[in-house]
Formats: sequence, C-alpha cells, structure tokens
Amino acid sequence: MEKLSRREFVKTGVLGSAALAAAPSALLAANPSKVDVWIFKGEDPRTLMAECMETVFANGGFGKGARKVALKVNAAWDRTPEQAANTHPELVDVFLEKALASGVKVVMPENPCHRAERSFTSSGLLDVAKKHNVKMIDLKSHKKSFTEVDIPGGKKLKSVKVAREFLEADAVVNMPIAKHHSGGTLTICMKNWMGAVEGRKTWHVKGLHQCIADFSSFMKPTWAIVDATCCMTSKGPQGPSEDMIYPQQIILSKDQVAADAVAALLFHDSPYKVKYLQIAKEMGVGVTDKSDMNIHEVEV
Repeated sequence: MEKLSRREFVKTGVLGSAALAAAPSALLAANPSKVDVWIFKGEDPRTLMAECMETVFANGGFGKGARKVALKVNAAWDRTPEQAANTHPELVDVFLEKALASGVKVVMPENPCHRAERSFTSSGLLDVAKKHNVKMIDLKSHKKSFTEVDIPGGKKLKSVKVAREFLEADAVVNMPIAKHHSGGTLTICMKNWMGAVEGRKTWHVKGLHQCIADFSSFMKPTWAIVDATCCMTSKGPQGPSEDMIYPQQIILSKDQVAADAVAALLFHDSPYKVKYLQIAKEMGVGVTDKSDMNIHEVEV
C-alpha cells in the first residue's frame, strides 16, 4: 500500500481542528490562551449528549464545509452497555441524530478485539448505527482500509497502518468510554485509537505508553467526547468488573489529552498515574494540567 506522509494526511482534513480553533465560541473562555474542557453532569445520558452536541455546534461544529465525519467509538468487546466496556449506545444514538441533522455523513469504523458480529451487537452500537443508516465498519475483516502513515514525532512508533476512513474524513470524533485497563492503567481517548490501526500488538512490544503518546501526536481529533457515565475500575478493558463507579458525566474538548487528563481524575488523584499522559506532557502533545485549562462545569 502507498505510504502517506503527515503533510498528505493533514490535507485530508482530519487535523482540521485548526480551523475550529479559529471559530468564534459561544462560551467565551476566561483565558483564551487556555484549552477549553466542558464537563456535563446529569443523570440522563441522552440529555447529557444533547447538551454536549449543542456545545459542539456553538464552538465550530465539525469545521467549515465538513461533509464526512468519522466517529471512533469503543465497540471492541462482547459486553452489554451495563457492563461499561464499550461506548454507551444512547450517547451514540443522540450524537448520530444531531450530527446527521447538521448535514454531515457519518461512518463508524472499528477494529474490535472480539468478533464484530458479537461485540457490535452486544454493545448495542450496531442497532444504533442501523437506526440512522450509518455504516459501521468491521476493520478486522476490512483489511483494505489500512494504509501506512509516518509518525514524524514518534519515538518508538515511527509508522503505522491506519484505517483510511479516518484519514479521508473531513472531521474525526474520538468518543471512548473511560475505564480501567490492565496494561495502560486507563483507556480513554488516546488509547482508543488502537481500534483505528492494524498491528496494534506491536505497541505492547515496543512500549505501550510511548506508542499511545506517539500516535496521539499524529492523530488529533476534531472533538474528544468521553463517556464517563458508568465506568469500570478493575478488570478492564473487557471486564466484567465488580467495581463500578457512576460519575454520570460527559467530558468534551478539542484537546484529547486534556479530556483524558480530566477523566483520569475520576480514577486517580493525578493524571500522571497514567504513564502515557506524563509522556504526552513531556512531548507537548496536549495539555495535562488543569491550570492550563478553562473548565466549564455544566449541570444538566
């Protein structure tokens, strides 16, 4: 397959967040030099996502002229929504409803760990995709999707095969569930990209935390939306876990590292308990300190 450079990748529009950054914000930040992070809190997941989407559209939406959006959910595991191993289908349902109403086309590619016919179905996400006539793509069996790209800033990960659906979209939304992970401490936005690539097992060999940070220096979503409604705190990433927490939150930012850092505080007293967040800070991949963020807490 042809090998795309970062320059060619940027032309696809996946890194179109620069255009979004220039868009006027309906919620004027107290300090415009800081990264905005919204934390939506409430008991009803559908209402939370509806409020989240209002904020997305008030702050640039998917970018000027965007027509195609690639949505990266976590649909890796043969688990039910109540077991909190995958992005909650109710959140995705509302996202698709609002996104499609804005006039964009949405695709949902995922390289699952369990077989797609099991994980896509058990998670409830395939039914939601079908409800909105959105194509949910099983990357495990759709090998032609992958093309190799360079990771210019990578220390351990110098190149990787990424699904074209993410490279060719006008905008990419990273929408994981926050949960415990036995190897990565936590899996949130940055680690969720492992479901967008081929050959992810090599990340464990080369150094999982460094590879997560390396890839996140390259793949930066237009929006990061973290499902923190119900989270497993042990036996992740697939569970089932006996130790659940119910933050009943959605965390939103244009900076996936900031979103991960805020979400990490639901589990630990410091985001740096998650090694790839410490590495991301050192590499300048994104913002990790709350002092560098404008935190907007929204009770829904």
